[in-house]
Amino acid sequence: MIFLLHSANLRRSRTLKKLPPARCKVMTSALYVHTPVQLLPARMPWLLNRRLQPEVACQDISLEQLDPGLMKSCAEQLAEQGLTTTIHAPFSGFNPGSPKKRLRKTAHRICQQTFQLATILSPRCIVFHPGIPYQASSKEQEHWLRNILQFLPDYIDQAQQMGTIITLENIYESSPELFHRLFTELGSQYFGHCFDIGHWNIFADRDLDTWFDQLGIFVKHLHLHDNFAKSDQHLPLGAGNINFSALFERLKTLPVKPSMTLEAHNLPDLEISLRTFVTLFEG
Repeated sequence: MIFLLHSANLRRSRTLKKLPPARCKVMTSALYVHTPVQLLPARMPWLLNRRLQPEVACQDISLEQLDPGLMKSCAEQLAEQGLTTTIHAPFSGFNPGSPKKRLRKTAHRICQQTFQLATILSPRCIVFHPGIPYQASSKEQEHWLRNILQFLPDYIDQAQQMGTIITLENIYESSPELFHRLFTELGSQYFGHCFDIGHWNIFADRDLDTWFDQLGIFVKHLHLHDNFAKSDQHLPLGAGNINFSALFERLKTLPVKPSMTLEAHNLPDLEISLRTFVTLFEG
């Protein structure tokens, strides 16, 4: 396995060398890779050697269990190399637009803990799930919108003070209209959309152009992974049926280029995604 990963490193290094230095720098500064927070300390040598930036994913561990000193050490090592982070906030039990006060209280606790971690890691952005139930009715969506409009402003203010951006990721949403209303209403440069193309491929009933016609100006971050539109497989780029070339062409039309995370959930798949990503970026 060590030999295989080392060979992959060499292949990726050669691929990167094909890009002009300026484009290579732009690509790597905007690129992040999925990294579970509990694995971040152990993966630091690998990340630093590859000059890869982690999206610190906080799904499988309570944030209360983290060692702040260890997280600070990781952040300092990255900063010394000119690297940054993004954070993917916990999503289990997170529903900031819930009509139930108890669930909104839980969402506040998750936000507060996530921002405590953000004060240590200084992330470029923080990704949250919306918490909208699968196949939510129009009435449920309206209740969610009303509640989240009251929930978010204080956290957006905190994000502005910290110099980071809150992003809301599409999960089960079939169309962009509800998000468009939310982003338009709040109208902050410190709040925007994390477009997850894998989730879009499974759940959306609008094509890519329609989605970006409404939400393109709000897109701050991307989650890139592949599937066959049946389940959330998190396959490496090019292993499913998603047309990533069409996405990258559409990105060229955006006034501000978003950052992006390769959401491969294991290192071999990440190596594949890295090579495919370089090919797409080169094109």
